[in-house]
Amino acid sequence: MVTAAFRRLLDSYILAIMSTSTALPLPQDRPQPTRETVESIIVAFILAFLFRAFVAEAFVIPTGSMAPTLMGAHKDLSCVHCGMPYQASASAEFDSDTGALTKQKTVASMCANCRGLNKYDFRHNPNHATFSGDRILVSKFDYVFSEPERWDVFVFKYPREARMNYIKRLVGLPGERLLIREGDVYLSPLEGTASWTIARKPPHKIRAMRQIVFDTEHVPAKLIQAGWPGSWQPWGGDVDDRASGWVIERSPDRWTARLRPTPQTTFLRYFHKVLDVPHWEAFIDGGTLPEISPYHSRLITDYLAYNSRITVSPADAIFDWKTPAWGRFLPSFLAPGPKWVLSEEVPEEKTAFDAAVERGVPMASGYAALPDGLHWVGDLCGQFDVEVVSAEGTLVLDLVEFGIHYRVEIDVASGEAKMVALDGARKLPLFEENPETTGRTTLRGPGRYCVEFANFDDSLVLWIDGDVVHFDHSTEYDSRQFRPGDDRRPYWSEEDPLDAAPVGIGGRNIDMTVRRARVYRDVYYIAIQRIAGSGQYSALNYTDYDMRTNLAARNDIVLDPQVRAQLHSDAEAVFAVYGQPQWWEQTKLFSLRGTREFELREGEYFPMGDNSAESSDARAWVGHHYVEQRFLLGKALLIFWPHTWNTPVPYTPNLQRMRLIR
Repeated sequence: MVTAAFRRLLDSYILAIMSTSTALPLPQDRPQPTRETVESIIVAFILAFLFRAFVAEAFVIPTGSMAPTLMGAHKDLSCVHCGMPYQASASAEFDSDTGALTKQKTVASMCANCRGLNKYDFRHNPNHATFSGDRILVSKFDYVFSEPERWDVFVFKYPREARMNYIKRLVGLPGERLLIREGDVYLSPLEGTASWTIARKPPHKIRAMRQIVFDTEHVPAKLIQAGWPGSWQPWGGDVDDRASGWVIERSPDRWTARLRPTPQTTFLRYFHKVLDVPHWEAFIDGGTLPEISPYHSRLITDYLAYNSRITVSPADAIFDWKTPAWGRFLPSFLAPGPKWVLSEEVPEEKTAFDAAVERGVPMASGYAALPDGLHWVGDLCGQFDVEVVSAEGTLVLDLVEFGIHYRVEIDVASGEAKMVALDGARKLPLFEENPETTGRTTLRGPGRYCVEFANFDDSLVLWIDGDVVHFDHSTEYDSRQFRPGDDRRPYWSEEDPLDAAPVGIGGRNIDMTVRRARVYRDVYYIAIQRIAGSGQYSALNYTDYDMRTNLAARNDIVLDPQVRAQLHSDAEAVFAVYGQPQWWEQTKLFSLRGTREFELREGEYFPMGDNSAESSDARAWVGHHYVEQRFLLGKALLIFWPHTWNTPVPYTPNLQRMRLIR
């Protein structure tokens, strides 16, 4: 109907044009190709305009504020040490307003999995070039007939500058008070005195938003050969018999962990180990690794490899500003502009990073000192590829937060799953005032299964082969009932590592092999702190902690005076505490985490980026911490065209990243 109406309108318009023409009329028995062509082109343009204006529109992601969900200008890499695919930001290479190249160039980054330094080889690896941001399709129809929903990825006009389009995740809705605390979001009605409740992600959002911490499929061969202890270690509770039942095969080619039937429950637990850049570099250059206990661990943080880029400035210290020679054969409107090319003065065998170090060129990193985040993340997920050999026995999954064990036991013979929460030996009445709850699973008898267990936003979720397991009682809870106030900290003891080994898989009377183990974390929303005496926020204050209180000098933060004497910054003080479990009970660090509170009135929405440490969103907007409904453009649907690969064949489509946006 719309097309017919437009055609009638166009008929009258074109007839009017033709009536004023001095050209001779065409014979009536001849076709009129010019009219048909013009009409078709005009109709196509009008329909395209209508589609763009009212149905859907394509956007290019400019920055990494939504990484790893959506990428801005970035590097797409495979770690040279462990093979883990990961992405790193390159947005600093472009002016945020004009898109023009700046005098900054990213030359290296650190892996998401092993934290190894990856130096970009601009001469020999075309895929180390900077790729443009994801191209996405945004539906403008969704918010015409339905209200925006929490956790949507949506596009809107920046309230302070309507010509700028932003893309974030929708977190706060109209009529709510919103509190950011300990990485989570709490809500309460704007009217009344109702208490805060945590904002929980549904299971499909948990899987879409979780971020990788460690994957046994990607372990550096050199570390294994050098005897660096693995992150997964047996733990039976008895110091003299921790390895009872477990046999771990750890080689450069594969990792497996076999559990033979034992009458008592024995676990394989994850001990988080981070090798810093200086030790990595010394080891690569032929040095030795520091000695470390297999059971040494530090807290899991909000580290994100995307933010680990290392940038040189000015770029012209080791790069030349050149136009590609092949560009002169193209028309001017197709010819590429100049870009930074590694100087011919840099030796062939040297990378840009090496040259910058040798010449003393200033370099900036997304992470200071240790390649790690500043915030402890207790919301975790374990994913295991398991082969069950025996027809009976019990498979056990375990997650720890605030010193509480959240545990699922699955009877292999019947498929029944039982969930409990243990504070020491005491079962907590977590499940609608019940100490345990049961559910039915498809994990029955011998076979291969993918088992996932998550504790995100005070909600426990179990998946078997991708399907959510439903329990008799709600598995949502309020951790503040059991860990209020200053008790909301990590726990550790000699007998039980607790938050120092927060993910585990085990069993009793079962024969099984774990063929792959992955640890994920939740997004940590940072309650960025205001600079004292001003209304402004700074990237240096994208932290829950007040970093002006000289944490490094406080004896109630860093308990060992010898360690304090070696610290140079508050960030180093935080890292020191995270790596000393025996301090966690006494340090005041965790009580210094700040909070942020906001109010949303009718028609006001609160957006935040998934890359919380580098997202300019409503938390940081001064005097205007919301988006009005009139500025909403639509809901992000899919990545329809990510970057293409430069090798082995130029412009090879990156099909793996073409997907729906969740």
